[in-house]
Amino acid sequence: MAEEKPYLTGRTYIFKLPKGKDLMESLANFCHDNQVKCGIVNVIGAVENATLSVFDQSKKKYGKKVISEPLDIVSLTGNISIQDNRPCVHAHGMFADQEYNVFGGHVLPGTKIFVGEAYIQELVGEPKVRRLDKVTKVSLWN
Repeated sequence: MAEEKPYLTGRTYIFKLPKGKDLMESLANFCHDNQVKCGIVNVIGAVENATLSVFDQSKKKYGKKVISEPLDIVSLTGNISIQDNRPCVHAHGMFADQEYNVFGGHVLPGTKIFVGEAYIQELVGEPKVRRLDKVTKVSLWN
């Protein structure tokens, strides 16, 4: 394994997410517009619906679940790297419905914001690049 170099903290952003917009697209567009190529992202708030995915390790493919009801964001955390020459936000989230049932997984495009407050901590150093890993069939840092 190659020796990893430490990252320094760069700019810190806290901002409100736009109601009715796609959560993942909004985060990726923010990173693109502000040239954030590497970092950490956290979000709190609520969504009008959620599109989630979980990786089936034996089949080496992702499932997909659309939850078409209002949900609170219990936790959303992820990282920012480069994929296809553009900032990529990879996030996992936990969401709760009105009966306090909790759903979680990879957060996908199609998740619509009701309200949201985002925190992005930029990391300064050589940006991580996300590529498909041939063994696991998962997009990982190289």
